[in-house]
Formats: sequence, structure tokens, C-alpha cells
Amino acid sequence: MYRQNFDFKTVTLNAVDLKKMKHFYQEIMGLHIIQETEDVLYLGLKNSPEALLKIVRVDTAATLTAGLYHIAYLLPSRKDLGNFLYHLAESHYPIVGASDHAYSEAVYLNDPEGNGIEVYADRPENVWDKRENGIIMGITERMDIESVLNEGDQHFETLPTDTIIGHVHLSVTDVETSNHFYETILGFTNTSQFGNQVAFYGMDGYHHQLAGNIWQTNHAAKNNPFTPGLDRIHVQVSPELLEQTVTNMKNENYSYNFHDHHLSFDDPNGISYIFTT
Repeated sequence: MYRQNFDFKTVTLNAVDLKKMKHFYQEIMGLHIIQETEDVLYLGLKNSPEALLKIVRVDTAATLTAGLYHIAYLLPSRKDLGNFLYHLAESHYPIVGASDHAYSEAVYLNDPEGNGIEVYADRPENVWDKRENGIIMGITERMDIESVLNEGDQHFETLPTDTIIGHVHLSVTDVETSNHFYETILGFTNTSQFGNQVAFYGMDGYHHQLAGNIWQTNHAAKNNPFTPGLDRIHVQVSPELLEQTVTNMKNENYSYNFHDHHLSFDDPNGISYIFTT
């Protein structure tokens, strides 16, 4: 239901040490290698040919720019979240947070090169705190870890086959500039915002498919797709959304490339997108 117009296909990261990244995403995250070369890794779910994550080797140094805050992997159930949390504990892999957001429960960790990761499960939509004008209120409170662990059966080998990229949270240079782009050009609803610090963008009734904050990157340089970190985000969109996005970009005199149902562009933070149908 939430993916009818906007469905994440593949997020591409740049990394210096593919060996460490391969081990982490296989052994800790439970992804499978779909294809690999000396310089590129494609990772996805068991028995699926589709890559959720592509990692490209680069030799350049990391710099503080706009880019990725975290990729969020949405699990099918709270039971799956409990099993993943148990697996992290068994693996002695450190987490950086475990939060209750009212509409979801989430575990946070970093990969070996500092890319943020969220693994979460949504609560049923009928308990979400929906307000007027599309607002969906979230909270940040401590997760009841014991309750989540008890939901699972202490069995984890790989991420469940119904796992998807539920949302991507970005580090942006300015929230208001990002608001204009994501709302006016891409057609998202601003589902929640906290001052000029962070905003959440949802579509088709979801709490958010995208978000942007300035916690580390207020007025920083734009994303550099040739350094470690975020390279690009590939999204499958509906024909209607693709057509409307192109129209909006024309009306705003926004730079883009469009050919054969393939739209590529950078947001105001230098974050690259590919939209296909």
C-alpha cells in the first residue's frame, strides 16, 4: 500500500574496505551476495535477484558533507525485530540506539565505515497518531528491549524475504530548502517537523519514506558522490509520479535528465536519485 508510488530499489554506497563491508553485511546484517567483482558488491535478500544495496570501492578520503544519515530496513514483524536484536547480542555487535517511535520500534547501528543503519518494525497503522494535514506524530523514547526480544524465537540466519528499504534518512544542509524540493517538486507531505532541525516526508499515508536533518551538516558542503558514503538512491515510482515530477521540475526550472522513462537528478543537497517505472 505504501509502495504504490514510491518504492526503494537500490541504495549505492561508496566504501574504502570492501572486505570489511562484505563481512558486516553478510554476517551481521544477514544480506546475501548477489554479485561481486573486485570493486563492486551487490547485496540483497535470500532467493532474490534484486540488490537492495550496492557498494562501490573508492580510494578517496571521507569528508563531512551532506549525504546519508541512515538506511532503514523495514522488517515484516515485531517478531523479526526481536530475532534481529537477539542476533546482534549474540554477535556482540554494538548498537547505537534502540527507540520506540510510537508508529515503529527501531534498532540503530553503524556499518564498519560509519554509514548509519536502522532496522525497524512498524506498529499497525490503526495505532499511529495521525493529525490534521497529513501529520503523523512520532516520539523518541527508549525501546522496551525485553518485550521485543520476548516477541522473537531467538532464530536468525538472514533478513526475512519480505524485508524492504522502508525509508532513507538524509543529512542535509538546510531543512527549509529541502522542504521545498521534497514537497513541491517530488510531491511528499511533510508528516512531521521539529524546528529547523529535522523534517519527515511521507507519501501514500506512510509516516515517512524520506527524512532530512542538519544535526551534523548544517550549511555543510553538498554530497560528493566520489567519496565514501552515499552515492545515489534508485527508486521505482509510478508512471503518474514520474510524469508529475518531470512537470514540476520543468515548472521550477530544475535541472534533470530524462530519457526512456529514466529520470536522474540531484536534490539541493547534491544527493543523486534515479527514478524508473
